Amino acid sequence: MDRNDSFSDAEEVVNVYSYSYDGPQPYNYEPVMQPREQGQARIRQVGQRRQIELWCEENQWRTGQVSWCLCGKCVPMVTAEESQCCRELDAYWALVENITPRLQVQCLTLHPGFEACCLNPYVLQIAYMHFRQEHGPLHASRNEQYRYTAYRQVVRWAYGVLGRHIRKPLPACVVSAIRSQFPEEGGLYKGFEWPHFGDE
Repeated sequence: MDRNDSFSDAEEVVNVYSYSYDGPQPYNYEPVMQPREQGQARIRQVGQRRQIELWCEENQWRTGQVSWCLCGKCVPMVTAEESQCCRELDAYWALVENITPRLQVQCLTLHPGFEACCLNPYVLQIAYMHFRQEHGPLHASRNEQYRYTAYRQVVRWAYGVLGRHIRKPLPACVVSAIRSQFPEEGGLYKGFEWPHFGDE
């Protein structure tokens, strides 16, 4: 066997191993977003931002008090978008209205499924494992991981899959119940943040 034969065999082996992977190939057949679609998405984002700003300006009166609460479980919040009751937000209140058999429940936090889906540490551990697999670990305390996962669980329960970079504020009563179950040492919480739209 001369030197050239050994090189050609080695190249064949490298080629066999480098192209033998036949596992999942995500987004392999997804069409690339065209410039026109990007422009339309940008226009929608700017419109959404303006709606958010207007709503917050008109509802600053909500902060620091609970006269807007309809369920009796809300607590004062520091921003207007966080100062909303579960009975004001259709997606959350629909969960209560669709209980079968119909129960006299005044707040989403009293729904029979709320504790099981959003406050049970075992359920939240499994949900966090799924999140970690998709997005990587949260570098946070155990209670912060539980809170973040519980918030995601409530949004998934109410809205299903929202899509990337789409966020919805949670009712104050829900946030309060989750924070009470998984408190932060020192009592300082990050709070809700709207998504960044790329020009900040």
